[in-house]
Amino acid sequence: MTEERARRRARLASGERGVLVEPAADALTLYAVFTGVPFAVAAYCLTVQRAELGAVGLTFLLVGFAAGVPLALLIGERRRAATLVTEIRATHPLGPDCHPVRTGLNEPGRAPVHPWDITPPRDAVVSVQDGTLQLRAENGNALDIPFTDILGVLLLPAGRGRAAADLHLHSGEAIELRTTRIRPLGVTLSESGVRVLFEDVHV
Repeated sequence: MTEERARRRARLASGERGVLVEPAADALTLYAVFTGVPFAVAAYCLTVQRAELGAVGLTFLLVGFAAGVPLALLIGERRRAATLVTEIRATHPLGPDCHPVRTGLNEPGRAPVHPWDITPPRDAVVSVQDGTLQLRAENGNALDIPFTDILGVLLLPAGRGRAAADLHLHSGEAIELRTTRIRPLGVTLSESGVRVLFEDVHV
């Protein structure tokens, strides 16, 4: 276990109270607004007031295209995630809220390691049902972790790369769950009774 993960584990082992993660505005909606508004302004300038505001319209048109790139990437990622959930749901019973994650991203170390935390990487889905955290992988692997075995989860925002949830067990093992939708995963875990903390990221 790295020094950073050991520090996270020590924090989870302390008496610090968990937080109830609140839902946030959907990024897809925000990107859609940031894309739609410039296009609307550009359409007005280039059609109604073309003589006076043509240059302004072209500027807003470029802004709209620039804002549309992350929107298109996000839509593509959501579609891939929905496909993964659908495929895994077809073969495994899951709870109502499913969250696509990537596991198996760390190398074996000297401390106790969980098979789901070390290479090879695998795409999986996290769900919660009947006091159990369910992990179901695309390759057919399955793992059920009772809440009583969970020390806590530290949510790592995307300040240093892709966001992740660092899940620590009382056994000393940990599983990193990499995801682009960290807050919805945090909402599901905290509302289900799993102890959740936020990592402080200093960029």
